Amino acid sequence: MSDAELGELVIQDLARAGLPPVPRPTSITTRRLKQAYPIYVSDYEQSLRTLEQWIEQFPGLLSYGRQGLFAHDNTHHALAMAYAAVDCLGTNGFESAKWGAYRKAFETHVVED
Repeated sequence: MSDAELGELVIQDLARAGLPPVPRPTSITTRRLKQAYPIYVSDYEQSLRTLEQWIEQFPGLLSYGRQGLFAHDNTHHALAMAYAAVDCLGTNGFESAKWGAYRKAFETHVVED
C-alpha cells in the first residue's frame, strides 16, 4: 500500500473501533523496516541501560515495545506493554513504580511460535 492508502486504512480502523473522530492528517509518512525484532549485539544490555538512563530525565516519556525494551517477543506481548503503559496513567501523572512492576512482568514473556 502507498502511504496515503495506509493512512486511510488507519483512519477507517479508528472509526470502526468507535474512537472519536480525529482531524484528518495533512501528510502521512511510513517507515518500512527490514525486520521488526531488535538485533542483539554483544553487550546490548549497556546500550539498554544508557537509553533507560537518558529517558528517565524526561518525565512522561516512555520507551517500550520490542525496540524500546530490547524485547524479542510476540505481538500480543507488545500489546500487553501498551495496555500496561495506559494502566500507569494515574490522576497524578504517570505511576513509575507501577511501571517498574510491569517491567518485571515483561521479563517473563516467552516467544511463542
